[in-house]
Parts: sequence; C-alpha cells; structure tokens
Amino acid sequence: MATSLQSEQIEGDGSLLLIHGGAWDIPDAVMETHRDGLQEALDAGRASWEQNSALGIVTDTVAVLEAHTAFNAGHGAMLNQDGTAELDAGVMDGETLDYGAVMATQRLAHPVRVARRLLTEGEGRVRMLAGDGAERFAEAQGMDLVSNAELICPREQQRYDRVRAEAEADHPSRSFLPGLSNLGGADTVGAVARDDSGRLAAATSTGGTPFKPPGRVGDSPLPGAGFYADDRVAVSATGWGEAIAAVGLARSVQERVRTGASAEAAARRSLTRMHEQIASPDGEGATGGCIVVTPSDAAVAFTTPRMARGWYSAQTDVQWAV
Repeated sequence: MATSLQSEQIEGDGSLLLIHGGAWDIPDAVMETHRDGLQEALDAGRASWEQNSALGIVTDTVAVLEAHTAFNAGHGAMLNQDGTAELDAGVMDGETLDYGAVMATQRLAHPVRVARRLLTEGEGRVRMLAGDGAERFAEAQGMDLVSNAELICPREQQRYDRVRAEAEADHPSRSFLPGLSNLGGADTVGAVARDDSGRLAAATSTGGTPFKPPGRVGDSPLPGAGFYADDRVAVSATGWGEAIAAVGLARSVQERVRTGASAEAAARRSLTRMHEQIASPDGEGATGGCIVVTPSDAAVAFTTPRMARGWYSAQTDVQWAV
C-alpha cells in the first residue's frame, strides 16, 4: 500500500467505550483542541454509564463531540457551497438491529439525538429522514431546532470565505461546483460501546466534506457504511465517504469478524481492500479509518497520517491519542 496502515488492538472483554474524532492529516496546531474534545466526550460517556445501555452511551458521547468545535460535526461542521452547515448522523443498536439516521439537516444541534429518537419512535416503519423531514420529526418530538447560524463556528466561516473566493475565480460561470477534498479536515466523529451486559452499539455524526454541493450525503448516516452494530460487532467509520459507502466499510468489518477475524485484523483487511480497490481523485487509494468493538476485543485502524481516538473502560480508565 502507498499509504501506511496503522492499527492498535485494545484488550479486555469488559465494558468499553471507544471513540474517534476523524482520520486525516491532523496538524500539530490543532492537536490540543482534539485532545480536549476527546477528553470531554469520554468524561460524558463515563458519566452516562450508570444510567444507560450501550445505545445511550454512544448517543451521549457523540452529542458532546457534536458540540465541540474541534470536530467536523454539529457546531463546527464544514460549510457547503451555500455557506450552510448540513449535518448527517446515524445510530444502531446491536441487540435489536434497530437503527435511526438523519441527513442533510440544517437546524439540528445534535443530529445524533434525533437519529436515536427516530430509532425508538419510528416504530420500525421509518428509520431514515432527510432535510426538512428530519427537522419536522424532531420538532414533533419536542426537540428544539436552532438557526443554522448557531451551527457555524468562526474557523469554518473563514474557510468558506476563502474557498468560495478561490472557486469563483477558477469557475466563474458555474453555478454547481464539484466538492473539494484537499482543503484539510475530515473530523467526522463516532463512538462504539460494549456495556456491562455485553450489548453493543454504534453512532457516527458528520458535517460532510469541505465546500460540498448542497444536499451531498456521504457514508456517515448509512447503516453498513459509516456505522453498524449487531451482537458480534459495532463499527464507526470515517474518511472518504463515497469510497466507504461503495465498499460498505462497516459491514465489511462485520463480515470478517463473523468469520473469525479479530477486531484489529478485520479493520485492517477492510481498509486495505478499500485502499486497493478505489482510487481517490488525486490518484492514490481511498483512505479512512474505523473503530471496532466485539464481545471480546476492540481495535482502531486507519490509513491516514493520524486519527483522533480515545477509549474508556473499568480496566484502563480514560486513554486517548491523536
């Protein structure tokens, strides 16, 4: 592989919360804010443990990551070509295979919480909602909507202003511009958990790609691509969304675990396959990362220079790395 594949096995078969804040070439200058965000999320996950199953734990944890501006999710999301934050999220309960997902939302501060509510209140007939439909569902459930301006942080407004000016100079006559993948930043967030009863769950949330066309949806809200959980494994993925969706990265990991691979081996093989099968626009293989937990082990793997991740268990307490 042209891109180095990095991974780590996380030992232990007790309760465990494993999170990520994106896999990309994270600059040294933002390392501290990423660590701060991981710490806040792990602290929230630990506090959630007493009252919640795995599904509640991953939801509460990802909601904290959505609120932290270090990451490309919730408040801190990259802006689309209209200068709007447009958010996607999905959650899945490994015990029941129930899931909920929302996409292209513009007025949800915590899309992961709306995805969770859709899982429990969709009554099996509705599992995925987009845009205004997701927001109307949230409002009907008594969940607050926010203005899109409340989701935009100064860093992303500055990025948008700069990139918009460059795009208009390069393509003055085009009203629909291609999304850009080389602007830095891909901090999709996610969590997987194994609770005290051994149940598994996964959640993923994102603001998408920089300067994306309005309405673009990647892998994050797609079960089997950006997230998946059953009784054997829970996975949250991050990276180039179109490639992750094409290979069904989360399900690819799940299939390898079910045939006997360890969490680490399954993640490594699935990322290698994606890198070898799909070329990115710059001619290199598609890159990304994932976090995986099974009933007996857990792992992190990525084909990018860095991946923000952390975990908490009764055996290890809080640990994180970027």
